[in-house]
Amino acid sequence: MAAEREYSRKVQDAYKLDDYPDVPEGSVHFPQELHVAFAVCGKECGRAEFIVDGSTQICAYCGNPMFRTEVRRYVLQDPD
Repeated sequence: MAAEREYSRKVQDAYKLDDYPDVPEGSVHFPQELHVAFAVCGKECGRAEFIVDGSTQICAYCGNPMFRTEVRRYVLQDPD
């Protein structure tokens, strides 16, 4: 119940759409390849998520460090 209240508070405090910067179409360039890790948090938290290897390993839910269990290389596929 406390977690639901906390989530509700965060949603209410979220930015409005106009508060985000404009990103011009065509200005975003994805890397040709990157490494993605499957990371898990502690048993008490129980969260698991994919993260870009080398980025933050802090759990977005509880704030504790996550453990990377496996890393795989992903290659950008050309759009059809």
